[in-house]
Amino acid sequence: MRLVVATLLLSASLIGQSVHEAPATAPSTGRLASPQEPGDRLTVSGVVVGADGSPIANASLYIYQTDREGYYGVKPASDSNNPRLKLFLRSDAKGAWSFDTVKPGSYPGSRNPAHIHFEVAAPGRANRFFEIVFEGDPYVTDQMKTNPAFSIRRIEGGRVTERIVLK
Repeated sequence: MRLVVATLLLSASLIGQSVHEAPATAPSTGRLASPQEPGDRLTVSGVVVGADGSPIANASLYIYQTDREGYYGVKPASDSNNPRLKLFLRSDAKGAWSFDTVKPGSYPGSRNPAHIHFEVAAPGRANRFFEIVFEGDPYVTDQMKTNPAFSIRRIEGGRVTERIVLK
């Protein structure tokens, strides 16, 4: 229960938070984790669209995560304000983006599900902060399933897809 309350408080605290803005020249595809990073490989891809479903070009995406053992920094450091595995992207003309990474781990000694953080912004749209968590993770709660701060995604053949809606 404490995790759910802490997560809901964290989600509420993000309201009004400014995003980490991607450089104007950021690519639409990238590598969040190097090929040498230990872990199960993932390709995460998707689109950024408006509430009407139209693609949003040049949206800023800041993505970060833990390593496969659940650390943001070099073990034993774990500071989400200074993650080792992070990436800036800009959506392409069709709103598309993608990156290669490894499946993150749950924080050591916690009951937090493995997750990937997203901060997404586009001019004239509300910023969006959320986490992809993975279907089948034993730490995904019923509350997370209805909270828009979480997107529960299936890993299929090492691939995850996400449709990001900005209002």
